[in-house]
Amino acid sequence: MDNVIKIKSMNIFLDPDLTNPILKNVDFEITSPTMVSIMGESGVGKSLFGFSLLSKEELYGATKDYNLFKCGNKVVADVPIEHFSYVPQEPLSSLNPVISISKHFDLNQRENSGAIDLTKESSRLLAEVGFTNPNYILSMFPHELSGGMAQRVLIALALQNNPKILIADEATSSLDAVNEKIILDLLSKISKTRHLTILLITHDSRIAKSYCSEHYFIKNNKLNLIKPMDFESFHELSGHKINHSSLPFSIQNDSTEVVEVKNLSFGFSKNENILKNVNFKINQGEVLGLIGLSGSGKSTITKVLMKLYEAENGSCFLFGKDIGQYSTKSYASFVQIVFQDLYGSLNPKRKILNILLDSFLVNKNSAIPGSTQKTSSKIGDFESKISIYLEKVGLNINILNRYPSSLSGGQRQKVLILKALLANPKLIIFDEPMSSLDINSQNEIIKIIKSLYLEGNITILFITHDYRLIQALCNRVMVLSDGEIVEDGKTSEVFANPIHKATKKILEVVK
Repeated sequence: MDNVIKIKSMNIFLDPDLTNPILKNVDFEITSPTMVSIMGESGVGKSLFGFSLLSKEELYGATKDYNLFKCGNKVVADVPIEHFSYVPQEPLSSLNPVISISKHFDLNQRENSGAIDLTKESSRLLAEVGFTNPNYILSMFPHELSGGMAQRVLIALALQNNPKILIADEATSSLDAVNEKIILDLLSKISKTRHLTILLITHDSRIAKSYCSEHYFIKNNKLNLIKPMDFESFHELSGHKINHSSLPFSIQNDSTEVVEVKNLSFGFSKNENILKNVNFKINQGEVLGLIGLSGSGKSTITKVLMKLYEAENGSCFLFGKDIGQYSTKSYASFVQIVFQDLYGSLNPKRKILNILLDSFLVNKNSAIPGSTQKTSSKIGDFESKISIYLEKVGLNINILNRYPSSLSGGQRQKVLILKALLANPKLIIFDEPMSSLDINSQNEIIKIIKSLYLEGNITILFITHDYRLIQALCNRVMVLSDGEIVEDGKTSEVFANPIHKATKKILEVVK
């Protein structure tokens, strides 16, 4: 049987002098259709390796050379792109915001595919990746989708033209545990039924162990094949558990009300509400978790609170004042958000230093309503403060002179978290902030958030589909299901004795 793909002695460089390869002497071979994991911590070059297979490494500002590149039985100079399909880790930045999902399938269809009923085929693919209402999804626009829903659309698009090799780059990182299992089970099934080779780029050794038959690990600029007999010991040592005790964490909130949401409803059409009569409060110094399955309305709540969407019914208050009465700059001085859209949240034309420096401008001369206290910062302290925070999250100071396109997903995630923290807000909303980070990096960020909370007594709304992160960070949790808050209470009590079926479903799959 011919090799699916074979690479010999490949080097990938980010520097123009071609002296320090980020990946060195890569040997990579797949002999038959299967699922193969590409593992490694954030920033080691996993996504860059995937892009090099597509001959798209220049998008990272990289170049490559190799002694042999073989697809099937042919030695090629450039990869036959029709053999490959790619599922990115940033779903919300990967769909065109001005065209419908149906139009995406139209544009994605190859000209030589023959006469088919494209609407019927698109609906079938969307149903295959878990949508129960595919025709309705086809009529929607990307901004109407949650991150998890957008990821499933991208997987359907990747399958549309029947590729031989599918590169799934952290393709389930935006999904809750329930939908993650659905998608991974689906990928495993189609790998077998379609004789499809799937390269699963992941930072989660649990996923690799459960779904892949071959494993590669990137470390110290090398891509190493992990033999089956060695994988179990690797899995135990690869840091796959969130550390709940990384720092003593005592929540001390007072009765000062920071946020109040009253009778909030929102939808993109009159016939279907995404949020339905939502009510909750957040007190100063509280770390509140919001958890729910993909598509439950979590990200919609954040966009209403950030004044990106205007509620149809109900009201939102910050320090007792309707959020509509705040100017954009004034509101940003009190409330910051870390979005799950890693690339779309960073200006691609600006260096990281300039992006971070903007955070110091929003809180100049701002004061809490009803208070005479104002914030001020010295210009000379800004870069010093940035350097300190970079060190805390394990980023090299050299990153300040780079552009977002040259960073890994995990590095972008950390930059976004720093950008919010540097504004010194009173409330930070974290919307799926760790979905693209490996477990070691997640533990680092958890520790940073805890230490910054204790130092500055900030208030946090932490939104995620991963109940383990809620356990590690939040003293109180709300569970969102189908646009409604179905449980609200102390984290330990809600997770120990879940009442609603949505809470039980989240916990039973992960456990």
